[in-house]
Amino acid sequence: MGSGRVIILYTMGFLDNVTNEFGKKTGKAIGNKLYGRHADDVRLGQRVDANVNYGAANVKQSEPDYGAIEREKRITMQHEQDAKFLNAIINIQFNPQDKDAIITELTALSSYVDLWIKESNQNLNAAKSKFDAGLAMLRSIEPNNTMIAYFEGKKIEWQTFIEQQKKKKRTTILVIAGVLLVFVIVLIIFA
Repeated sequence: MGSGRVIILYTMGFLDNVTNEFGKKTGKAIGNKLYGRHADDVRLGQRVDANVNYGAANVKQSEPDYGAIEREKRITMQHEQDAKFLNAIINIQFNPQDKDAIITELTALSSYVDLWIKESNQNLNAAKSKFDAGLAMLRSIEPNNTMIAYFEGKKIEWQTFIEQQKKKKRTTILVIAGVLLVFVIVLIIFA
C-alpha cells in the first residue's frame, strides 16, 4: 500500500512539473507571437559579470555587450532599408504612354512580392497595391499584351500561398487546442 502511494505522488509531482514547464513554454510562445522582438526584456549596452567580488580591491567594471549592440545595428539597418524600399514603391509612377516601363516596374514589383510574401515584410501590401494599379493600367492600354497573363498568374500564385499559410495556422491552432484538451482531460482524470 505504501509503494502505490509513492508512485502516485511521484507521478503527480512529475505531472505538476510537466504542467508548469508546459505553461511557461506556452506563455513564452504566445508572448513572442504577440509582441515579436519586444517580448523579452533586452537591455542593451552593458553586461555585468555575475562573478563580481565586491571587495575593495576586486571590483570589476561592466563590459559593453557588443553582441547586443551589433544586433540592434542590424535591426536599425533593416528598418532603414525597408523604409527606402517603401519610399521607392510609393514613388513609382506608371506612364500610360510607355507600356515597356510599366512591364519593367511590374516585373520588379512581382520580384519584391515574391520575396516579401515569404518573410511577411511590412512593405508587402504596398508592393501588391502598386502592382495591382500597374496591372490595371497595362490592361487598359493594351488588353492583349502577353505579359498580362503572366502577371495574373503571379497574383493567383500569391493568393494560393497566403491561403496555404492561413490553412497551416488554422491547423496548428487546432492541433494545439486538441493537445491541450487531451492534456486537461488527463489532468482531470488523474487529479
